[in-house]
Amino acid sequence: MARRKRGFTLIELLVVIAIIAILVALLLPAVQQAREAARRSACKNNLKQWGLGLHNYHDTHNYWPPLRGGTIGGSQNEFLSGAVMMMPFIDQGPLWDRVKNFGGGVTVGGDQGGYPRNANFPHPTSEIEVFLCPSSTVPIRHQSGSGQRSYVFSVGDTINNNYTSINPSTGFIMRHRGPFSFRVCTRMRDFRDGTSNTISMAERDLGNPGNLRDILGHAANTQTTVPANCMAEALNGYYTGGSQVDRPGQFWADGAPYFNSVAICVPPNGPSCGSPDGSSMITVTSRHPGGSHVQMADGSVKFVNESINSATVGTAGLNVDATSTNLGGPSPYGIWGALGTMDGSEVVGEF
Repeated sequence: MARRKRGFTLIELLVVIAIIAILVALLLPAVQQAREAARRSACKNNLKQWGLGLHNYHDTHNYWPPLRGGTIGGSQNEFLSGAVMMMPFIDQGPLWDRVKNFGGGVTVGGDQGGYPRNANFPHPTSEIEVFLCPSSTVPIRHQSGSGQRSYVFSVGDTINNNYTSINPSTGFIMRHRGPFSFRVCTRMRDFRDGTSNTISMAERDLGNPGNLRDILGHAANTQTTVPANCMAEALNGYYTGGSQVDRPGQFWADGAPYFNSVAICVPPNGPSCGSPDGSSMITVTSRHPGGSHVQMADGSVKFVNESINSATVGTAGLNVDATSTNLGGPSPYGIWGALGTMDGSEVVGEF
C-alpha cells in the first residue's frame, strides 16, 4: 500500500499566514500605545526636571530668569535665553561653564560672537536628553550646530511686548501677563492667581523634517496677531498658505520668543504664526495624541486636552487681538487663556 505523505496543503498554509497577520495587526497598536505611554511618561518627567530647576533657581536668586537677557550694547545683544541661566539647576553645570566663560566672562550675548544662532557659540556637542521630548521627531541640526529644545517658557495670553517689553518713549519695562518676558524676572509673590493655576513652561514639538507644512513643528510666516486668523492658516494639520520659517525649537540658547516661548492663545496642537525677530504667537504642541503637557508654576505637570475651552463668555474669544490682552483683567481665551495669566483674577475649574 502507498504511504500517505504528511504536510500542509496550500489552503492550510494560507489560512495560517492569514491568522498570523491578523494577530500581528491586533498586537501592533497595543505595542505602539505602550511605547507612546513610555515616551509620554519620559516627556513629563523631563518637564518636571525643568520645573524643579526653576524653583531651585528661585531659591538661590529669589526670582526666576528672564525670557531673554544678556549683555547690554550691540546689535545682537540680550538674546540669551533664560534656559541657559538655568543650566546649573538641571544638572548641566559643564554646559553653563562653557557659556559663561565664552568671550571672557558671564556677559555673553553681545557682538563678540556670543549670538546664540552663530556656529561659534558653545552649543552642546550632541542633543541633550532633558532638552527633548521623546515623542517629538528630532530634525537634523541647523547649520549653526545648535542643539534643540522641546521645553519653552510661557509668555501668557498676549504676544504684545514680549520681544522687547520696553516702551520706546519712556524706556520702562511694560506690563506683562505671563511669567516670562524680556528683562522680566518674576517672583513667587507675582502669581496672584496662584501658582497652581498658571502655566510657567510647556512642550513645543520640534517638527517633522520631511514635511515643511506640518503645523506642529513650524510656524507660518504671517504677522497676524489674532488667534482665530492664525488658526485659519491651517487645515487638517497642514498650513494652507503663506511660507514656513525656521522651526521654533531650533536654537536651544536663543531667547527670542519665536525660539523660546509659547503663547497661551491658540489651543494646544494648533498652528503657530510669527517670525524669528518680532512678535510671535507660538502654540503649545506635541506628538502626544489629543493634547500636550504643560508645567504649572508650582512645579506640577499636567496634560491639557486640545479641545480645552478657549473662549470666555461675553467676549469675542479667539477673535480678540493678542496684542490687546495686556490691558488687564480676565483672559478672553476661556480656561486656556486663564491658565496663561498670573494676575487675571479668573476662576479656573477643572480642565
